[in-house]
Amino acid sequence: MSSSRPSASSPSLSEIRFSAGQPEDLPSRLMELSAWNVTPSKSGITRQFTFRTFNDAWRFMNVVAEECKAKRHHPSWSNLYNQVTIEWTTHKPQGLSVKDVEMAVFCDRAADEIGLKTQ
Repeated sequence: MSSSRPSASSPSLSEIRFSAGQPEDLPSRLMELSAWNVTPSKSGITRQFTFRTFNDAWRFMNVVAEECKAKRHHPSWSNLYNQVTIEWTTHKPQGLSVKDVEMAVFCDRAADEIGLKTQ
């Protein structure tokens, strides 16, 4: 678990800035995202995906972009060759929302299907 994940030495769940009106199970759903990190602002989550090739990274971004259109929710993200870094947060109402967690789960599944680079 990364130091920016909720843990005894990092932001507790009570310190994370959740969007107003979120379901009560959102904190437990967030804890299931073991590969994701809480952002320094404590109002979002981020993860870096490393694929085998640039084409795999681009394919992943296209798959995620299509889901973003369908869900009407978009990330801040960047691509450098075979790496894609994604940050999910909600702007209105500000904070971490169920949409962010659902899209993170979608990203994890899409990356697994495409295949991440192994060490």
